[in-house]
Amino acid sequence: MPHRSRTPAEAVEHYRGQTVRLLSCVTTAHTTVGGYHASDLPHRLSLSDGDPARLRGEQLTLDVTEQFRVFEDAGGWRVEIVGYLYALEYEDRELVAYHWHPRGESPITWPHLHVGADIRVGDRWLGKIHLPSGAVGLERIVAVAIAELGAEPLRDDWERLIREAGAQKADPPPVER
Repeated sequence: MPHRSRTPAEAVEHYRGQTVRLLSCVTTAHTTVGGYHASDLPHRLSLSDGDPARLRGEQLTLDVTEQFRVFEDAGGWRVEIVGYLYALEYEDRELVAYHWHPRGESPITWPHLHVGADIRVGDRWLGKIHLPSGAVGLERIVAVAIAELGAEPLRDDWERLIREAGAQKADPPPVER
């Protein structure tokens, strides 16, 4: 069930706190938000001021940007993620990037993934192709960084925090067809 707050600022701070808690599994980098009020345009949450954060262990970095909106409904104020960019890099080369940007210049508005592969498919590079992914939560990115790519967790309770972050998710973002 999504968290409901008495004020827009309380809702944003709860969202930021939950995100910081999840990211504390792999990084101590600072997380910032760009707004604490309701707005027609989305606000932005960024890890490390928009720069990839180095993870302990393998030569991995993590890039996190989320777009969110703050709104009030019958239960109070809450935050909804309305776009994201999550990327993992190895030795300063992008491995994988998950994007969902329903607003903006790109005609691709559905959740998708880019792979960091130097492979040509006809006249296109595989890394530039928008591969459909469905909605991806940040908790899955943190989990794959640790469990599959060798990032050293900074907390002993990382598995529990990932499970809790997944359970707190509201409805996933809509998939446009």
